[in-house]
Amino acid sequence: MMRTFLPATLGLIAILGLSFYEGFVIKDRWAEPGVEAEELSERFKEVPTKIGDWVGQDKPVDEVVRKTAGAIGYVSRVYTNTKTNKNVVLWLIVGHSRDITRHTPNICYPSQGFRQTSTQQQEIVELNNGAEAAFYTAKFEKEDAFSRSTDRVFWTFNHPDKNKWEAPEKGARWHYGLAKALYKLYFTSQVLADEETIGDNVAAEFAELMLPEIDAALFPTESTDSTEGSDSPETTSETDATETDTEVGTKN
Repeated sequence: MMRTFLPATLGLIAILGLSFYEGFVIKDRWAEPGVEAEELSERFKEVPTKIGDWVGQDKPVDEVVRKTAGAIGYVSRVYTNTKTNKNVVLWLIVGHSRDITRHTPNICYPSQGFRQTSTQQQEIVELNNGAEAAFYTAKFEKEDAFSRSTDRVFWTFNHPDKNKWEAPEKGARWHYGLAKALYKLYFTSQVLADEETIGDNVAAEFAELMLPEIDAALFPTESTDSTEGSDSPETTSETDATETDTEVGTKN
């Protein structure tokens, strides 16, 4: 009888131990009670729809996708370079870290029929303003009877009280704990035949240009102080953009 109940008892102990760990050890380490995710999402209106040669089109998001991603607020947009016609998909969300860190590309892309074709690794992107941002990145391939395409996804996290884009080595879930609000950002583009390094992907190039403008929208006080007197690319915010009815399929 003792042997019969021992596995169940050990399992219960493990569950209780994990609950204690999540409740007390991985609690929100940085944030004091303050701005919640819903309030932070209001800042998304200032993310520019036009920057340099890039023009963005907003894409509606299915409610099931939004809830699955844990997004209290989001920007779902495809940017097209008017000179090269290359595209980059931007997916920016904010929500509770418990939900935001759960769904990453290596989980949600396979559920949409993609196959991960490269090892996930960390990439440091040097931004146009001299700062750096850390991203996870990997390639995902989708094939059907008529075509095959490969996407490279860059994704990163930012705690609102830190203002630092990170790709934690031990994983975002344990790094951020139970933060009441956490930003997650994707830049995604197709892999082209002439790409030899990760940095050759157009999404990395776009991130260098776009991320300082996203920072200016999400952290307005800090960005105003740091960019005063400096030159920045021509930008247009969401309030000047028009909505479209084309939907982006894969994101979480």
